[in-house]
Amino acid sequence: MQSTTGDIQVSDKTIHSMIHIESLPIYNGDFYHTTVTMKNQAYRLIFREIKNTTRQPQASFWVDHDCEIKATTKPAQQENSLPTLFTNQLDLNACNITHHITLKDKILQLRNTAIERLAQSKLSGFPYIIALVTGTTDYIPILQKQQLRDLGISHLFAVSGTHVAIMTGLLYMIGKRCPIPLYVAKGCILIVLPLFLIFAGNSPSAQRAVVMAILVILLLRYTPQQPLYILLISYIILSVYNPQIHTHIGFQFSYTICFLLLMLRDTYINKIFIKASFITSMISILGTIPISYQYFNELQWIGLISNIFFIPLYGFCIIPLSFLTILIALLCPSLLFLFKLPFSFFFAIHKFILVCLKPLIAFKVILPDFGELGYATSIVFTIFFAYFLAQNKRGVLIILTACTFIVLLICHPHHENRMTMIDVGQGDAILFETSTGQTVLIDTGGEREDKNHFAHKLSITDQKLFPYLKTRGIHKIDYLILTHPHADHMGELEHLAQRVIIENIVINPNHFDKVNATIVQKVLRQEQSKLWDFKKLNQLKLGDFKFQFLNCDVEMSDDPNEHSIVTLVNINQYKLLLMGDATIKNEEKLLQSYQLPKIDILKVGHHGSKTSSSVAFLETIKPDIALISVAKHNMYHLPSPLILDRFINNHIPVYSTADNHHVIITFPNDINHSYKLSHESKGDS
Repeated sequence: MQSTTGDIQVSDKTIHSMIHIESLPIYNGDFYHTTVTMKNQAYRLIFREIKNTTRQPQASFWVDHDCEIKATTKPAQQENSLPTLFTNQLDLNACNITHHITLKDKILQLRNTAIERLAQSKLSGFPYIIALVTGTTDYIPILQKQQLRDLGISHLFAVSGTHVAIMTGLLYMIGKRCPIPLYVAKGCILIVLPLFLIFAGNSPSAQRAVVMAILVILLLRYTPQQPLYILLISYIILSVYNPQIHTHIGFQFSYTICFLLLMLRDTYINKIFIKASFITSMISILGTIPISYQYFNELQWIGLISNIFFIPLYGFCIIPLSFLTILIALLCPSLLFLFKLPFSFFFAIHKFILVCLKPLIAFKVILPDFGELGYATSIVFTIFFAYFLAQNKRGVLIILTACTFIVLLICHPHHENRMTMIDVGQGDAILFETSTGQTVLIDTGGEREDKNHFAHKLSITDQKLFPYLKTRGIHKIDYLILTHPHADHMGELEHLAQRVIIENIVINPNHFDKVNATIVQKVLRQEQSKLWDFKKLNQLKLGDFKFQFLNCDVEMSDDPNEHSIVTLVNINQYKLLLMGDATIKNEEKLLQSYQLPKIDILKVGHHGSKTSSSVAFLETIKPDIALISVAKHNMYHLPSPLILDRFINNHIPVYSTADNHHVIITFPNDINHSYKLSHESKGDS
């Protein structure tokens, strides 16, 4: 399905209100995005252009003005994310100076000014410098962000204990050398720390670090040997201040890692740097397995190696220099050129290490979803790991780790005949798993054709598709069927190929445009996959599943939807029909060319558009249930109310990813038992 407009459109209510812009708008080449508040609620604002006839806005403008806008709203799509406001134009002439400029606004003005000047300076690695001091990672390209996560070093770019400790240490050293009493220097630090928290974005990890630093300065004299008390007091303070902070992943990681490092500090203190770095990384990675299991289904083992190189590079060189750079950017930006050479040198080292470690990304340790048993096992493992590490029993640790993996392998969810309509938003991705462990994926999902204003987000693969594949322990796709060359069906091909092995790709090659054909060829070369013409392949037999590809091409049509691969699936006594984006014309040709059986499960064509699912077609195949893959609040207003009424009138239950998230159908080996339909809520996935 293709977008037919260049404007931003979202199916939701329209509002007309005043907003207060909190951060510097970032332009990605097509759209601006920034953070705003409206009626004390934070939003993500996305707009196409700035209408400006009387003024040229500077960094400070965005904080000390309120602007009137007319926009559409879209609810938050993920936990801990913001709802979104969309408008085509932000009219600066409709902006007025805020009458109540607070201290926070003044700090944000300085933050915006520093970001603007650094971005204009084009210093080597300036997106990383901005992230290290201000907490803003929007300037780091999305692929580089993902690479940092894969290498286990993304924590360096979230303002936390390391950054606060370096800044506090620098301020303390300066204060000691100034002709002022030490208590005055400490008092100045106590004033600067909360201001820095606002400047750095006020993230949960930064909150913990700043509160702990303040408590250390105030209380260390009374509890010199009890840093755990400091951690506990900071936890109580933040919990009382904001109970909802417990749901934030960064908060969970920050406190868990800090607690374990303090509890196990005897295992790495007074060790040589490389050994201490390895042990602390091991504690941070293995000690947070329950959190990684719950949220990511992946063990970031590469951090054991990468942190040995990146922590000293950033801790001793880049982060301290970044603080100095921000200060110069605010006080005397004309001197920023002085940092060009050192940052070029340090980020050349950064790039070299990335290139050397990049091959390790391919060796992922996936933690499949073992349910409650898996979560309980991960917690027990963490407890025993911490205990035996504290006792310095390395042999027992090795045996414990080996036994844990053996238990997980034995208890691995057994392979079963299963179909999942994966929630990939406005697109299709249908996964089949066989009882013999083979997999077929029909379409990859993908960003909509008007995807530019979502360019700052993770890909659909990283956000939706791959996380689900990880829960199933899937790292290889035996057959990938691309029904037709539209972005919402094959747009994630390249991203998916970076995450899993693809053995075979099935397409309708005569109706692929040059651009998408080039993408397929690129993936084929990278993956050493085999390409199949669906007409020549005709059918597949994998385990108990039989996939038959039906040819219903509308030959003279220029509409890629009308060249969709339609798949008839047989398993035991059940018949499934998957329509891709086939239209009524394709349905007519199917009825003319094939004696279609009664269908048990229909994957509705074209996301429930009124261009598909004709009355004649439904009356012929008589499906028991209908599945629709569609995004909630999508711009196309799908599924069509007309089509939904048609299913209701024919007494056909409808299940959609918009309402049911992942829709799962399990087929028993015993033909005397019926299939089981279930779905996962967003909180379960």
